[in-house]
Amino acid sequence: MNLELLESFGQNYPEEADGTLDCISMALTCTFNRWGTLLAVGCNDGRIVIWDFLTRGIAKIISAHIHPVCSLCWSRDGHKLVSASTDNIVSQWDVLSGDCDQRFRFPSPILKVQYHPRDQFQTCCSAGRR
Repeated sequence: MNLELLESFGQNYPEEADGTLDCISMALTCTFNRWGTLLAVGCNDGRIVIWDFLTRGIAKIISAHIHPVCSLCWSRDGHKLVSASTDNIVSQWDVLSGDCDQRFRFPSPILKVQYHPRDQFQTCCSAGRR
């Protein structure tokens, strides 16, 4: 009766791991750009490692924060990356240069950062306590 519905939710992922990326520090969060060519990894030591997923090599390392990076998000055009850390700081990075464009300090830890899907607005979700 629901066979058509079940088949549309079938497995759409590999049966086994295709490979691994050996990070320079413990990875806490990761996100692909919208084309799936670059993977940004937020590390426990505060660095952001950007991998070229096609060559499986490191494209850029950004010394982003003092504390662990807990959230990352790519801008729609792929030129910017926003990061949040347990040091209560949200930073926007230029991916090509690795420079910090903007930095915001909050009174409590930021759990999640996200760009608006069409505009350049950023949204932050806070723990709400000090």
